[in-house]
Amino acid sequence: MKIALIFPPLVLKHRYAHNVGDAGGNLPPLGLLHLAAILEKHHHEVKIIDAPVENLDLEQVLVQIALFAPDFVGVSAITSLAEKTKLLCLGIREQNPQIKIFVGGPHPTAMPQQVLEDTKADIVITGEAETVIADMVENFDQYAQKKIVNAGKVENLDQLPYPARHLIDLNKYTALPNNYKLTPNSIHVITSRGCPYPCTFCFDAKTGFRQRSVANVIQELKELKNNYKAVEISFWDDTFTVKRSWMMAFCEAMVQEKMKLKWGCYSRLNLVDAELLKKMKQAGCWTIFFGIESGNQELLDNIKKLMTVEQMREKVRLVQSIGIEIRGSFMLGIPGETPAKAEETIKFAIELDPDYAQFSLVTPYPGTALHKEFPKWGTMTEEYNDFHGWSPVFIPHGYKDAVELKTMHKQAFKRFYMRPKYVFKKVMGIRTFTDVERYWKGLRFVLGMSR
Repeated sequence: MKIALIFPPLVLKHRYAHNVGDAGGNLPPLGLLHLAAILEKHHHEVKIIDAPVENLDLEQVLVQIALFAPDFVGVSAITSLAEKTKLLCLGIREQNPQIKIFVGGPHPTAMPQQVLEDTKADIVITGEAETVIADMVENFDQYAQKKIVNAGKVENLDQLPYPARHLIDLNKYTALPNNYKLTPNSIHVITSRGCPYPCTFCFDAKTGFRQRSVANVIQELKELKNNYKAVEISFWDDTFTVKRSWMMAFCEAMVQEKMKLKWGCYSRLNLVDAELLKKMKQAGCWTIFFGIESGNQELLDNIKKLMTVEQMREKVRLVQSIGIEIRGSFMLGIPGETPAKAEETIKFAIELDPDYAQFSLVTPYPGTALHKEFPKWGTMTEEYNDFHGWSPVFIPHGYKDAVELKTMHKQAFKRFYMRPKYVFKKVMGIRTFTDVERYWKGLRFVLGMSR
């Protein structure tokens, strides 16, 4: 069988709701690449059509599909691309009614019936499609009778083949300027799925944490070095350091195997300590993304962050003392927020002085606890095109309107990044031409966000 797996069209200006030029980067569709690897293992021919990185619009995607002439088309859908997914599926149906269409991803998992009605797809898959994809293709009519197929979760992640990266051009995928040290073409890897924490704004909250074995991950990294000359890795797990014993064993293996890779990851400040951080740095870790979110305790409690402001402050200082860069995530428009409380968050970000600060806008994605309880806290638009974290789709009761929240958002970027102290620190930290390049891109990103 011939199967096309598609990520719908998305331009950077839409993704970030601001004009950030080419500084936004593109991430490889690891979910689709996992599915492709399974399908290839079952001797199917697979084509990946990643519209964002190929800069394809809907019509051009349809042309690519016609040229490939697949038996099946699978579409990965996120909330901000719900309308694009609908139009794509309807276009495929009109172009060739014989093609069988299935849709999966975060948005269909949260709203399967709505997606089924909108897209007219044969099947909507909820959960992790790797559990059913091969059998579904080979016994499609049986699955099509169900319309909505709950794939559940992959319990043993070691059983999954490594992503079929040979189906894409990795050189076209570039990280955000604060996400790489040596090369913008750092390679993305995921070692776990799910998160045990209850943050109300997160789609993966309390979804059951599962992690690959250390040996399985090390083997993938070796293959990336041998096959793709990898020098830098971006671990894209929601929370990389959930299991401390696993992290210590992983870092020890990285050292013993002399992997000599630079890498960064995502974590929580309550899940790191001095011994672990030193081990991570020894193993090649140079940057960690931490969700700090707010400098106001009431707001942290409202989103069930399960940490105190003082704990955040202490752990940030610890990470800084070890010499690992911090990418701090802060949120504006948190339930219960007022402009005065947002001011506390901005001041807290400036006080902590992480190497980089991300200021996103709270977005009650379908499937999150916040999406269910938002009327208690504020008003929300149902314009899913703007559900990407950079537009004011949710307005807390403490704000007059969206304009007031947008103004606060722009001010956060300006006040953090335009400080003479911050600019001086970055200029003095330049060591290579790569540093110059990524700082220039970063400047363009900040200017785009603050306009």
